[in-house]
Amino acid sequence: MYKRVLLVGLVLLIGVFAWAPVGRAAPSFQAQSMISYPTDGTTVSGQVEVRGVALHPNMDFYQIRYASGAQPTAGSQWQDFAIVEGEQVDDGVLGTWDTTQVPDGQYTLALAVWGVNDANNPYVFFATNITVNNANPVASPTPEEQEPTQVPPTPTIGPTPTPVVIEQPATSTPRPTPTVSTSRLATPTIVPTDEPAVTLNTGEIRDGFCVGGLITVFLLALWGLYLLAKAGLRWYLRQRSQSSPGAGG
Repeated sequence: MYKRVLLVGLVLLIGVFAWAPVGRAAPSFQAQSMISYPTDGTTVSGQVEVRGVALHPNMDFYQIRYASGAQPTAGSQWQDFAIVEGEQVDDGVLGTWDTTQVPDGQYTLALAVWGVNDANNPYVFFATNITVNNANPVASPTPEEQEPTQVPPTPTIGPTPTPVVIEQPATSTPRPTPTVSTSRLATPTIVPTDEPAVTLNTGEIRDGFCVGGLITVFLLALWGLYLLAKAGLRWYLRQRSQSSPGAGG
C-alpha cells in the first residue's frame, strides 16, 4: 500500500516541476499599439493631434503613417508624418497630422510600434474611414452670431485722419514633427491587421518543457537508485542472518 502512495506522490511532484517553468514563461508586459483619436469614421481638418498608446518593453521607435483610401490594402501608398525614437506613450499625444498638406477625401491612419531585436515587429493598429474636410471644416456663422465690423469714423472737418492699422492675429505655428535619419524611412511594408499583434514566446515554452523533462529524468534516476539501494540492503541483511552462529541452531 505504501508503495502505491509513494508512486502517486512522485508523479504529482514530477508534474509540478514540469509545468512550473511554463507558467513562469509568460511575459508580464506586452507591446501595445492603439490610436484612440481620431477613431474610425471621424471627420478632421487642419492640425490634428493623433492620440493613443505606443508601448514596448524594449522600445526602439514608433511611426504614424497615412494612406489615401477608407481601408488599408496591399497597394496602399503609406506616408510617414511622425517617427519618434525611444519614447513610450500611454494614452497621450503621439504626433500631429497636418491635413492641409493632403487633398480632401478619405484616409487610413496606421500606428506601428517597433521593439529592439523583436522578431514580431511591427505591432500595427489602423484607424479607418478618416475623412479630411478642409474646404468646409465648420458651418458658417449666422448673421446674429457675426460680430459687427469695426469701421473707424471718418472726420468731416479737420486735418486728414491718421490711417488705423489693424493687426491680424498671429498664426499658430504647427507643432514640429520629430524626425530621424533617412535610414529609418526605409521601413518594411506594414501588413494590414484588424487587431494589435499578440506575441507568444515559443522559445521560453520550449525551454520550460526541456527543464521539466530533465527534472523528470533526474527524479526517475533517484527513484531507481532508491530501489537499488533497498534491494542491496535486503540482500546484505539476508546474507548476514544466514552466516550468524545462531542461524543454524
